[in-house]
Amino acid sequence: MRKIDGFVGLMLFVVAASPALATDCKKINALIVDAQVVEGCTSPNRFCAEGTVQGNHGFNGTTYFVLDGAVRGPATAPGTVATSGVLTYTTDRGTLTVRESGLSGITTADGGQFFTAFQEVLSGTDEYLGANGQMWVLGTKLADHFEAEVTGVICLQ
Repeated sequence: MRKIDGFVGLMLFVVAASPALATDCKKINALIVDAQVVEGCTSPNRFCAEGTVQGNHGFNGTTYFVLDGAVRGPATAPGTVATSGVLTYTTDRGTLTVRESGLSGITTADGGQFFTAFQEVLSGTDEYLGANGQMWVLGTKLADHFEAEVTGVICLQ
């Protein structure tokens, strides 16, 4: 038992002393406004979107989304599509690349079109190098663009 206690204590010390594991986490609240683009789109599903992001903690800049997977949603939610793609945020602090997976085509009785998604941080550059975190997306499809509220946490090293 003492060997285990000593090992656990040593591992806790190593983890606590490691500067690479120290993180500065920020709660993000942002708004993405984007629209579908065709020129230069590399999506196998022929859907890309570019726009802007405005948020707290300096999370301001441009966005570019490439849809790389889509399947019909469940039969109990007719007209929906399960989607997945890569979204890149480009800010003056660096780029942050996330995997966004969600459900689109959610239609309400009054005809509103909505989508929801989960974003997992994949990689980053500059200040976002080594970042991790998750964000949630709640959006609306409008006549010529999309608007989405993004909330979550990004942890920087």
